[in-house]
Amino acid sequence: MADDNQLQGAAIEALDAIKDPKTNQPLLDTHLVEKVEVSDGEVTVHLKDPEDRSKQDRWALEDLIADALEAVDGVKDVYIQTFTEGGPKVPEAGPAPAAPASAKPKPQMPSRNTGSVPAQQQIAGVKAVIAVASGKGGVGKSTVAVNLALALKSLGYNTGLLDVDIYGPSLPTLLGIEGRPKVKDRKIMPLKAHGLNIMSLGFLMEDDAPVIWRGPIVTGIIRQFLQDVDWRGTDYLVIDLPPGTGDAQLTLAQSVPIDGAVVVTTPSDLALIDAARGLQMFRTLNVEVLGIVENMSYFVCDGCDKKHYIFGEGGGAKEAARLGLPLLGQVPLDPRAREAGDTGKPIVALDPDSPTSKAFIDLAKKVAEEAPAGEAEASPKKKGLFSFIRS
Repeated sequence: MADDNQLQGAAIEALDAIKDPKTNQPLLDTHLVEKVEVSDGEVTVHLKDPEDRSKQDRWALEDLIADALEAVDGVKDVYIQTFTEGGPKVPEAGPAPAAPASAKPKPQMPSRNTGSVPAQQQIAGVKAVIAVASGKGGVGKSTVAVNLALALKSLGYNTGLLDVDIYGPSLPTLLGIEGRPKVKDRKIMPLKAHGLNIMSLGFLMEDDAPVIWRGPIVTGIIRQFLQDVDWRGTDYLVIDLPPGTGDAQLTLAQSVPIDGAVVVTTPSDLALIDAARGLQMFRTLNVEVLGIVENMSYFVCDGCDKKHYIFGEGGGAKEAARLGLPLLGQVPLDPRAREAGDTGKPIVALDPDSPTSKAFIDLAKKVAEEAPAGEAEASPKKKGLFSFIRS
């Protein structure tokens, strides 16, 4: 097998053999290719954005590059990182980080400043979409989302888990999984862990890289995660939303039909106030709220077997009653659940018979009862297209 230096040379030769469709010059003579990097068979091409060309022309050029490099012996994956001279290329409604080059952007949705709202589009192959939200951070929303997905899986449902907490993607850590998604038939293939199909921005970002993006970029990324990932064969797609109310929640509600939202809170008054705001947001967007999950409801002492209500008692039940919603579950404050998440082995997978796991399984049963998985829409004949642009 060729080493990285040899593979880089072969990749450059392949690029030099490409004729730029617009100028008919050898591609390297156009100075659009800034550099070519190779690591363990993965080739990354840093491509200047040819802004004088249409989207179709740009995609055609990316196709030529991807096809040429994929034909080079020893190349495992191809990535194209597109940038402008003045900084990151920011599309009208869409995204930024890198993905394999064999995928390209789908046509842009209407931007927010046009006054138009994109029509909802069913996610191909998904029977039911469950959104997990919270009014504020720190209430254990992502932990609930992960364990709810695992609990649905334990009930026999094929379950997917999508992390759209763009500014703080935590699913890779909670599930103990890392790596880059692959592209097949113009679809991004979700990664797998604990029997779940998973997609997260965390798989596409460098470690510790900050996410500093405006709303339209976030909007584009979420739409592509929904439509350009291969979710076929999914009974339930559990979506972990960012805390609060903002672009991610609005984009999700406008882009796809949501079968139900679960709002996570703690018993504290502050968390309940913010949870109420989140509930009202979903109602404004005509999204059915299945109910409230009270996380960290109580702590059971090892020595006395008594419940201690550290953050207050009964707050979730009272707020649910006030809002006319069911209290779907009360999840105890369990140090083992925290430790399990930190080590990438969620409590439902680690110890399904624990009281905490049973609380999540009861929650999953209620979700499945309130939002039964119906028939999935068949995948369209024309596959979705996917591309991230990152500098």
